[in-house]
Parts: sequence; C-alpha cells; structure tokens
Amino acid sequence: MRVLAIGAHPDDIELGCAGTLIKHRENGDELFLLILTKGEASGDPKTREKECFASAKLLDVQDLFFGGLRDTRVDDGFETIMEIEKIITQARPEIIYTHSVKDTHQDHRNTGYATLSAARRCKKILMYESPTTFQEFSPHVFVDIKSQFERKKEIMHLFKSQSNKQWWSMGRRAALALEGLASYRGFQAGLEVAEAFEMVRLVITGDEPILPSKRS
Repeated sequence: MRVLAIGAHPDDIELGCAGTLIKHRENGDELFLLILTKGEASGDPKTREKECFASAKLLDVQDLFFGGLRDTRVDDGFETIMEIEKIITQARPEIIYTHSVKDTHQDHRNTGYATLSAARRCKKILMYESPTTFQEFSPHVFVDIKSQFERKKEIMHLFKSQSNKQWWSMGRRAALALEGLASYRGFQAGLEVAEAFEMVRLVITGDEPILPSKRS
C-alpha cells in the first residue's frame, strides 16, 4: 500500500500514529509524510525540521514533504486544500491518516477539515488523536502496536525542542501519559496497547488489505 500521513506540525504525526506507520512499513508499505508547517511558533523552525528528518529516517519513509504554511495560521480553505491535494497527486496514497476535526487546536482541526476536501476521492481516510483532542473523539478503528510501541517512544524522544511544552515538560509523567493513552485504547479494543482512529471513509474493493496486519 501507499500510505500518506498528514500533520499540522512536527511531531503531530508521530504522536498520533507512529506505531501504525511502523506497522505499515514492516508490512512493506510505502510511507509519505506531509507536515503543513515547521512549527515555528513553538521553536526554531530549522531545529524542528531536522527533528522531522530524523524521525522520517527512523520511520523509513519514502518521502517527507513540508507544506510551507504558517504555524497557528493554518485554515481549512483553498491554500491548505491545494497544498494537501498537490501531495496526494504526487504520493497517490491508498490510505490517508490525518488530524481529527474534534481538536481544540485550530491548526489540527483545520488540517482535518482541509484533508476531507483534498482527499475526497481517497477510499480510506482515518483521523488520529492528539493531546489537544476533544473528549468527544470517538474511535472506530484500533491498531495493535504492541510490537511497535518501543520504537514509537524512541521516535518521540527525537523531538527534544518540544521539552518546554506542558505535556513534554512533565518528564516521566509525559512518558506515562503516552503509555497510559496507548494502554487505555488497548483496553477498549481488548489489546495491550493500541492507537485509535475515527473512520471517515473505508471503501473495500477487491482483495487488497484493509489495514496493516502481521505477515508470516
């Protein structure tokens, strides 16, 4: 499969679905990442860009794209839609992961809405959660990331520039929060740890895989 993950800022994708992306890559799928901004409102953009490339290397992605939009100014209008649509045309994804629209951060929320327009012809669209997601986030899909969770935590530690953020600055409590959410989503699905997604669209055609599964 060809997989596209979209995030408003550096580390958004990794927080929301790194375990699932690792699982995709282990299954031989091609990964593409689109980050709409360089997160300049929360740190030096050059540093954050380097962190993104380090993460992309560990995820073994086919290509990493930056949208060039302004941090905190992402809207759900024409510019954002066209930026996402441009990458969809290049990557030709069979499945897209993006922000949930049930999010208190306007960049996250608008990225989700813009993806709905840009990816209107994509047959599989799932929305991931973030630390700023509303309590109303209601997942329909759960991915078992037991074998991928340690690598997800390793990837998250690459984003050292964000150590001053409230949830990162909690140190060990931040790690426990990450583990706690994964455990909670796992509990909901009868798994040890999981990532959870709201399903926007899931069209099943032919015999292609629906979501990543362990291959023998």
